[in-house]
Amino acid sequence: MSTDIALHQPPFEIASQVPQWPRGLQRLDRPPSRLRVAGALPGLTRAVAIVGTRRCDPEAKRFAQTLARDLAASRCPVVSGGAHGIDSAAHHGALEAGGPTIAVLASGLRRAYPPRNRALFERIATLGALVTEHDDDCPPRRGRFLERNRIIAALSRAVVVVQAPHRSGALSTAAVARELGIPVFAVPASPWDVRGAGCARLLAGGALPCAGASDIARALNFGPIRRFAEGPRSPMSSMEATHTRRQRTILAALSSVSRHVDELAGSLGLPAAEVQTALLELLLLGDVQDRGGGYYVRRTR
Repeated sequence: MSTDIALHQPPFEIASQVPQWPRGLQRLDRPPSRLRVAGALPGLTRAVAIVGTRRCDPEAKRFAQTLARDLAASRCPVVSGGAHGIDSAAHHGALEAGGPTIAVLASGLRRAYPPRNRALFERIATLGALVTEHDDDCPPRRGRFLERNRIIAALSRAVVVVQAPHRSGALSTAAVARELGIPVFAVPASPWDVRGAGCARLLAGGALPCAGASDIARALNFGPIRRFAEGPRSPMSSMEATHTRRQRTILAALSSVSRHVDELAGSLGLPAAEVQTALLELLLLGDVQDRGGGYYVRRTR
């Protein structure tokens, strides 16, 4: 069967009556009657969903990727929705550790969304599975993303929300998990960061805080987490190589949360005038943003 995604094996269909059917789906109020699958569904007894906003900051993206790497290295399949942002970071992290990972799509396999993730979807189908309840040519629609989220929750033993604003589809995944009695974890965020407001609300409502894979393993009695051993660091990119040591030091101290020149100077033990000069240089290079009043943030590329 032709498909836009290059697959080693053709997709197949499983119905709710067959032994391979994920039993967690039967707990849904509106369970799917069948699933289209590209790849191979792994065992789900240790599956963990990692979800969050598409418009995440770099720190949240790195956290999601590291969390997924450590979970996958500890034989915990990572489930997410294949979207940009936190979802993609989670899939990439699991793949770095050898997988498996499951992407639940809000479209058919021929219309896998977002199309820019085609290469990622092809890797997922090799080390895990693409899953959808829709026909292969079905396009994505707004309501189908909420339908997808209920499947993400039902396939998992726990749901982790890494970063989510007040209005986020990730919160619907968490809501379904709670209805099913599945533990919900949320990554704490700075109270002034609107992208983490949904996580703050989850924590206030009884979600478990997550600072790493060990928190999930302890709550679910998964045993010790085997942290993924990263290979040697890659050489600096050409952009990073053009930075002075002072500029790299200041860039490393910046994030998506605004910091004042004086605060940076104090924390780094540098004269404020030198920090201000380096910030202006980084501003011209396009690496930082001036938020006014002496406050700066690192620019997301």
